[in-house]
Amino acid sequence: MLLRLLLPMAAFVAGVVLLHQQTSLPAASSLPLLFLPGLLAMSLRRTRMLGSLLLALALGICHASWQARTRLEQRLPAALEGQTMELRGRIEGLPQNARNGLRLVFAPDPGQQDGLPARILLRWYKPSITPVPGQRWQFTVSLKRPHGMQNPASFDAESWLLQENLGATGTIRSGTPLQDSRLSAPVDQLRSLLQQRMETALGHSEYAGVIIALAIGEQSAIPAEQWQRFAATGITHLVSISGLHITLLAALAALATRSIWRRIPRLCSRFGAPRAAIIAGVCTAIIYSLLAGMSIPTQRTLIMLLLAALALWQQRPWPGSLIWLAALALVVTLDPFAVLSPGFWLSFLTVGALLWAGLASLRTGARWQGWIQTQWAATLATAPLLLLWFGQLPLYSPLANAIAIPLVSLLVTPLTLLGLLDPSDELLQLAAKLFGWLDLVLQQLAAAPHATLRLAAPSAWALLLAAGGVTLLLAPRGLSGRWLGGIALLPALTGSPPQPLADGEFAVTVFDIGQGLSVQVQTRSHSLLFDTGPPGSERLLASQFPTAPDVLVLSHNDNDHIGAAAALLAQFPHSTLWHSLPSHHPLLAGRTVHSCTAGQSWEWNGIAFRWLWPPAGFSGSDNASSCTLLIDNGHQRILIPADMGLPEEALLLADALPDIDVLVAGHHGSKNSTGSDWLAALQPEHVIYSAGYRNRFGHPAAATRQRVQAQGSREWRTDLQGAILIRGGRLLELHAWRELQPRYWYTAGNADSPDAP
Repeated sequence: MLLRLLLPMAAFVAGVVLLHQQTSLPAASSLPLLFLPGLLAMSLRRTRMLGSLLLALALGICHASWQARTRLEQRLPAALEGQTMELRGRIEGLPQNARNGLRLVFAPDPGQQDGLPARILLRWYKPSITPVPGQRWQFTVSLKRPHGMQNPASFDAESWLLQENLGATGTIRSGTPLQDSRLSAPVDQLRSLLQQRMETALGHSEYAGVIIALAIGEQSAIPAEQWQRFAATGITHLVSISGLHITLLAALAALATRSIWRRIPRLCSRFGAPRAAIIAGVCTAIIYSLLAGMSIPTQRTLIMLLLAALALWQQRPWPGSLIWLAALALVVTLDPFAVLSPGFWLSFLTVGALLWAGLASLRTGARWQGWIQTQWAATLATAPLLLLWFGQLPLYSPLANAIAIPLVSLLVTPLTLLGLLDPSDELLQLAAKLFGWLDLVLQQLAAAPHATLRLAAPSAWALLLAAGGVTLLLAPRGLSGRWLGGIALLPALTGSPPQPLADGEFAVTVFDIGQGLSVQVQTRSHSLLFDTGPPGSERLLASQFPTAPDVLVLSHNDNDHIGAAAALLAQFPHSTLWHSLPSHHPLLAGRTVHSCTAGQSWEWNGIAFRWLWPPAGFSGSDNASSCTLLIDNGHQRILIPADMGLPEEALLLADALPDIDVLVAGHHGSKNSTGSDWLAALQPEHVIYSAGYRNRFGHPAAATRQRVQAQGSREWRTDLQGAILIRGGRLLELHAWRELQPRYWYTAGNADSPDAP
């Protein structure tokens, strides 16, 4: 009987997941046909169970398809991109601190502009005042369609925008608050007041962001280096209002209420203490979840608690598997885009693994043994997914969590919540100090040798095998053949590494870094990073290097080329640094550096690297002094001229230059670079423009593109195609990341985009 309930719910969720793997949405007219196999199976008595599964699967596909089509239709029309417009509307949620300004969600009033999305993500650089949640504003904005940079093993911003139902992004040029006496968004206003209260109480504490996250779920104030440390030790799930915290507080509220209620006969005579405890626990969970902003882990925990409370209220014990899967199906029904979030799966699968392993059986031995076994179950269940999404495993995660979970859940979080009521601020400050002591341990673990294991993302078949392997390994001890689960895990945990490079072969990635440049070059045993892109690119680039690059190039003193250099130099202190920066530049202080001077060269694994520019003693502007690198394996040649312009190209043409197979267009495709004579001399087969989507400079310029097209070179664009992956050897291969990993929600490069090549 239980299977008849569980399997259709699982099939429904599978249908939603399947829809989100498609490269395009199915035609609406074809969706009814999906129900035919299920209806046919239901008509036969022996296949009715199969029929119910097929119908549930089709229902999941149709539900997700309808929701996806609705959201895509609400996106900003391409014709409105780049237009400056005046919009009135209301602030939704908490404005978040971002680099050089604020990031906020804005809900425009209806009827102002045809095709305007219901929710827009706006960035406001250096605002004069901070908007209040629920407040009405008039903004002068410039909007874009949802777009995000696309690189291997990196965050998919377009997927996140779809999940959050944000139909456009934009920049605020100016803003004016509007008078509005109506009470709006009281919960978000309370969260904003609490945030201000904690910022004042904690002052300049480096853990203020963590305490704010534990209290109200707002994580934007946590510094990037702390996030990297939390990820390296596997405790990111604790640095927020997690399901564990909500469950703990609900249980404490229920126990306290039951204890007090039983001591008051008048209350007990009117209402039983057990039911009063249930109500108190549920109310506590709801209030804390609202403070958290109802994130996916919060929704999962709240729904599971509500279902468990309903079972207790009815005095009917429900199986844990039914509560878990019902919560899963309900979350997916309410928000079919939740399955696109790694946090959704990490949250549900951790709980599911603990339920399957059986907490009761885990505690049959000593408490410390049960704790270790619990950590083992959680780590084992999430390991394949961590490899899939992040390409790495924090090896010290079980140890870090064994220390962090009791400290954060039993001390730091309760002190934080009690501190909101403490006028002296001492409890909040104590919570920050306690977390600081924990972070000292995390720093040691993150700095330990082999703290993080980096492996290739597992394939779909390896993930399926891993799911079976985890199920076997966590099964009851009496089950024979549990050891086979370890074998089933091996393909996922060892990964399918990319085809290794031989001598004479290279792999080059021109990253989709926005308006900037960053290029990774790999040979069989060496790696090089040419430029770091604008500030904020360090997390992406650090994730692409399992070990520090042998060489880091800072081509010239422009922020869109070296903006992330300071952060990367701190992570890669032993990389050899080549540059054309001024000698007094702070990035060079205390380091052994080399100036990239024309004629200098070296060789790695049969690949020759040679500087073509600037010449010795050259004096010019930052762009004119750009390091220009030639990569040559004897079969193919790649040229990276950074921001070199037409005058420098003309000077360099005085030397005999070889034909180039791949040219990274100078200065992001500016009209003042990549001239006709330059193209005629180099004869590039491929030209790559590294530029930001709809950037304000208009790169790549129409004149440059006309010259490249007249030459007969094939054009590649990071803004529309994502990262460009190049592999050289006997043959030359180029691929665009958006083409390798297509998704139905991608906007850049669509036929209706005016910038499509």
